[in-house]
Amino acid sequence: MSDFDNIGKLMDLKLTDIEPGEKFSESEFIIKAAAESILQADGRNWIPIIVKQIDDYKYQVVSNHFIYTVAQQAKLKRVWCIVISPESQNIEQAKILAKEVLPQVNLNTASRDTILAALKYLISEPNSALKGVDPIVATNRIEESNRKTLSNFNPIIPLRCGITKGKKLDALAKVFFLSPPPPPEPTPKIVSIKSASRDDVFTRLSYLSKSQIDGFEAIDIEKSSDVIFSASKGKWKSLNPISKLECGIDTTKIKALKKVFSL
Repeated sequence: MSDFDNIGKLMDLKLTDIEPGEKFSESEFIIKAAAESILQADGRNWIPIIVKQIDDYKYQVVSNHFIYTVAQQAKLKRVWCIVISPESQNIEQAKILAKEVLPQVNLNTASRDTILAALKYLISEPNSALKGVDPIVATNRIEESNRKTLSNFNPIIPLRCGITKGKKLDALAKVFFLSPPPPPEPTPKIVSIKSASRDDVFTRLSYLSKSQIDGFEAIDIEKSSDVIFSASKGKWKSLNPISKLECGIDTTKIKALKKVFSL
């Protein structure tokens, strides 16, 4: 039987053909009371267990673990199940819909409305570390910040939005996550500034800009590349004359240029 033969089907499966998934805990009272309710309803679980197929006629619980535990307590022979495709995003969706896990929001890309809703949820939790934080103020300052480049939550602290270092900042990880930073761009080979082509100059200034080295991200790379390439460099004995070309590169940035240019 193919793994995909039964995907999306509501199936009446033997409980012995289903393996438990993640560990699940609930009070003994709740489990026993729920088991009794199943037995009183002709021994059928009218909310299905969500399973994935792991072998021929073998399945594993991926969501609604509570119902599986109750079915075991009730000593059912067969249970209603829905078989889903085993991809991780499908399993994650099933857990979210069953309220077994919290949805996670990418703070790098989330809309303002999503950030606001997530902060309101965190603030409303019992004993929330974020009690007292104004969700609108916090949302506005986070949304307006350079959050696309965040690799951790620490830059939120200086925003003065009520979220301080410690428990308040740590609470964000409950519903927010950040995209892993892209791998660093390899440093271009050092070339002579006197013989460099316009593309050579642009590539190296672009590297300094993308890597946010010494403020190069604020420079007009196209303009700077044109000015440096067109300059008469025959008598240069250092890179210092670049600071006089009015191309946005002052003396404080010359040291960074030495990473990619020589004479």
